Amino acid sequence: MAKIKTGPKVKRKGGGVAAKAKKVESLAGELSGTVSLVVTEYRGLKVTELQELRRRLRPRGIEYHVVKNSLFARAAEQSGKSELRSMLAGPTAVAIGEGDEVELAKSLVDEARVLKALKILGALIGGRAMSADDVTSLARLPARPQLQATFVGTLQAPLAQVVRVLTAAQGNLVRVLQARGSQ
Repeated sequence: MAKIKTGPKVKRKGGGVAAKAKKVESLAGELSGTVSLVVTEYRGLKVTELQELRRRLRPRGIEYHVVKNSLFARAAEQSGKSELRSMLAGPTAVAIGEGDEVELAKSLVDEARVLKALKILGALIGGRAMSADDVTSLARLPARPQLQATFVGTLQAPLAQVVRVLTAAQGNLVRVLQARGSQ
C-alpha cells in the first residue's frame, strides 16, 4: 500500500545548502580578517549564562559566537586557517577579539574560572595555533600597555643616568661659584 501525503511539505530548519554556503562564506570572511580567536566548549552552560557571558565580553571588544563545527571547519579551510580543525570537538563557540590578544586570553580565562562549565580548547593568535595551556599562560602576562611602559622605562633609565652624570659636574661648578660669591 502506498503512503498518502497529507498537507504541504515542511522545509527543514537549516535553510538548505545555499544558506549553509552563505554562512560558510560569512565565517570565512570574518576569519580572514581576524588576528586572534579562542575556541571554547560551552557544554553545560545555560542560555542565560551564555547571554551573560556575551554581555560581559562585548565591552572588551570580544564577540562570542556559537558555531557549527562542520561549517566552521569549512570556513577555516577557506580562510587558510586549517589549524583550527583540530580544536573543533563537541559544542563549540568562538571568541573573536579585535584588540589585544592578552586581553582576549585574560577575559576568557577569568570567565572560565567563574563559569566552571566553560572550557578553553585552544586559540589561534597571530596566525599560530595555541593549546589551552598556552592560552592560560598568555593570560598571566601583563597587558600590552604595561609591557610597553616597562620597556620604555628600561630604555629611559640608562639615558637619564647619563644626563645626570653629565649635568652633575656643571651643577657642582655653579654651587661652588654661588658659595664663593656669597662670601
